[in-house]
Amino acid sequence: MLTGYNTDFKFQGKIYHIQTEDGGLGSPNITSLLYYGGAIIGSKKTSYADIVKADCLDEVVRELMMEQHKQVIRDFMQGKIDLQKQEHDALEAKTALAAAAPAAKVVTPPPPVKDVKEKSLDEVILDFLAQEEKARSRKT
Repeated sequence: MLTGYNTDFKFQGKIYHIQTEDGGLGSPNITSLLYYGGAIIGSKKTSYADIVKADCLDEVVRELMMEQHKQVIRDFMQGKIDLQKQEHDALEAKTALAAAAPAAKVVTPPPPVKDVKEKSLDEVILDFLAQEEKARSRKT
């Protein structure tokens, strides 16, 4: 089982998170989950059961994970992902209600989110690749 990828990105003024994981040999799947407000709004799962006997399996799976991670971001930004719209809409409505709540009402603030600037798809992917290269250089 390989370490996964996690990326926060801003799109159309909202912060999203994507996480890509390897299920390992017991469950040879690569799963990417797209989050908004802590709820899963989209996902993609790819089996690699047909290549588990391949030479350099870790390297092959790492490449597949990286490509799927980038592709889910691309697909989302291009409107190609089937969002679990009810979850997304419910979170949007909850956020709007919280903003309209009277000032006297005590609302627990969400955990702090680091300042994430809106970036182009190319910038998001370049940042991701730079982080991956940095992680690889630490291993050597």
